[in-house]
Amino acid sequence: MFVLSVKHNRKKTICVLAALLMAVTAVIALSALHGAPPQAVCSGKTYSLSAATNEERVAFFKQFGWEVKSEPVSSGKITIPEKFDDVYTEYNNIQKEQGLDLLPYAGKTVEQWIYDVTNYPQQETMRGTILVYNGRVIGGDLCTPALDGFMTGFEGQVESKDYSVGRPALARSSTGALTDGSSASAAQKSSVPEAKKQASSAIPANAWPTD
Repeated sequence: MFVLSVKHNRKKTICVLAALLMAVTAVIALSALHGAPPQAVCSGKTYSLSAATNEERVAFFKQFGWEVKSEPVSSGKITIPEKFDDVYTEYNNIQKEQGLDLLPYAGKTVEQWIYDVTNYPQQETMRGTILVYNGRVIGGDLCTPALDGFMTGFEGQVESKDYSVGRPALARSSTGALTDGSSASAAQKSSVPEAKKQASSAIPANAWPTD
């Protein structure tokens, strides 16, 4: 009877020690994860998502080979829609291609920073946009400011991905708002003849002398 009691206590002690070891291991793992800088993977390359300071945001673009002006073109706060329309769904597809995802941030207000990219090939004006939440990049793009231009991910590889056929022509307005570039461009063009029509009809037909 005494021997059985010893065996029982030993088994109980081993279970307790095993549980403690698992708990300690979990704490160490969580601490290491919490202390590690945020990262994502794009085309097999790991890149940092740190963007709490202007220096970190400028350095973010350098990871992809882009030089940006030291001060942003604009900055502000935007709210990620709670429900994604076609434009945001396609924009999030670009994010997923570079190891990110905006869905967990639906409905949240995030920072938007836009920088001038100075070394994009064959583009006089190119801008890099990053969306930042709690000091980390959660999304972004490279985009020409023209509504009839193009948008791509941080790598800037337009040729490797078809961003036109069967997809909304994504663009950014002059204020940096995400938009369907083809619709915005069409609306812009259609407003020109309408403006001319209004201007010509503003003067009554009998206003000119007939003599």
